[in-house]
Amino acid sequence: MNRNSGFLQVNLGYGWIDLPTPDSDNYKPTYTHEEKSYRDARRILHRDIIRRNEAKIFCGWKSLSGEQSAFLQNLYDYDDFMMRFTDSKNRRVERKMYAGPLDGKVKYADKETYLITKRTDVQMNFMEV
Repeated sequence: MNRNSGFLQVNLGYGWIDLPTPDSDNYKPTYTHEEKSYRDARRILHRDIIRRNEAKIFCGWKSLSGEQSAFLQNLYDYDDFMMRFTDSKNRRVERKMYAGPLDGKVKYADKETYLITKRTDVQMNFMEV
C-alpha cells in the first residue's frame, strides 16, 4: 500500500486491514484519563479519576484517495474495533478503539460520476473504548 504499510491497522472481525499511514508531522499518540474532579467550598481539589491511560491518536493526512477516505469514514459507523498502532511510549499495542468524525476538503471529484477522487487536509481521531 505504501512505504509504511501496516503502521496503523484495524480489525473489523475479519482480519487486520492496513489504514493509510498518517503524515509524520500529523501523528500524535497520547494517553489521557477520564475524571470527575471538582473543588469543594474551600477550593480544595478532589481528583476522582475514573479510568487511567486511555489511548488517543490524532491523525492527519495531506492527501487521500476517494476509496481511502470512504473507508475511514465507514470506521465512524462502528461502535468499536481493534486497532494496532505505535503508542506514545514507542510500543506496538492493540486496543479496542472507536473513530471520531473524518474531516477534510474535497479536492477533486469526477465530473461524470460526481464521486470524490481526492481529499486533502484530512483529520481523524481514534479513542480507546
